[in-house]
Amino acid sequence: MEKIKYVTKVKRYNPETNESYWQDFEVEVEDSLTVLELLMYIKDKIDESLTFRAFCRSAICGSCAMIINGRAGLACKIQAKDKIKNGVIRIEPLNHLPIVKDLVVDQDPAFNKLKKVKPYLEPDPKKVPDNLKCESLVTPEEFAKYDKQTDCILCMACYGQCNALEGEEAYLGPFQLTKAFRFIMDSRDGVDVEERIKLVEDAGIWDCVQCQMCLAACPKGIKPGEDILELRRIAKDVGEDNIATRRAKVWFANVFETGQIDKWHLPEVAFGDEKGEAITKKLEEEFRSRGMKEEEFGPQPFDGIKEFQKFIKKLEKEL
Repeated sequence: MEKIKYVTKVKRYNPETNESYWQDFEVEVEDSLTVLELLMYIKDKIDESLTFRAFCRSAICGSCAMIINGRAGLACKIQAKDKIKNGVIRIEPLNHLPIVKDLVVDQDPAFNKLKKVKPYLEPDPKKVPDNLKCESLVTPEEFAKYDKQTDCILCMACYGQCNALEGEEAYLGPFQLTKAFRFIMDSRDGVDVEERIKLVEDAGIWDCVQCQMCLAACPKGIKPGEDILELRRIAKDVGEDNIATRRAKVWFANVFETGQIDKWHLPEVAFGDEKGEAITKKLEEEFRSRGMKEEEFGPQPFDGIKEFQKFIKKLEKEL
């Protein structure tokens, strides 16, 4: 095997001194190493105090999730040579979680959020018999609705890459909402859909910014962003007056009037006075920081809006 030289920059944390710092390790190793094997080499040959989590080394347990060159992923799955840029690879702990030491994070905050969405089946007696000799049947079509979501290994890579958590620590998180979706779609579940939706509305489905970084981070190809969109659609369908229905109505009104969505006033309509006004104020501060004037905050009708409105009315008659 060919050996290559490069610098491994590791962001470390000393809990005794509460100090974070970057440490460089110059290595000359086989080009076949995964990032996890690289860290094991450093720990065995250079600095035995380096601390990180690892277990299965097969992308199954999810223990070794970390940030590698700015992107979350499993260290045991990623080839180190593929991440070298200008002779350097950078490794740091997952974002949005307290650091215990070096690359080890405290996972309890994320798991506590998971508990809020009831990530377990409450059997529907109509579908799940009490008699253990009888099977609880699920058709292939029913299982296909949540098959991919069952692949989640709780590695928290998506959580560590989530942009929504940058501005809202209370946000539930991607894998938590994927778990909620998984049980809503399970035909054996006895919990009312509206009850499960209520569990994920507060600091949940409406706080996702749809950046799709969770999709990029997931080592199993799960798409939490798409699951969250489905949860929003379900919320709209099961509620007569909730964030989903109010948002849908104001979207339609905005688009009909101007051809655009009025993002500035939308929070007040969707979330109500207190929370909505707080979000609108933040948006106003952001707009002003970009040099915008108040008359530019909301959307302006585009040329040809009258023809567009005629088209919308025509569609309404045909539906």
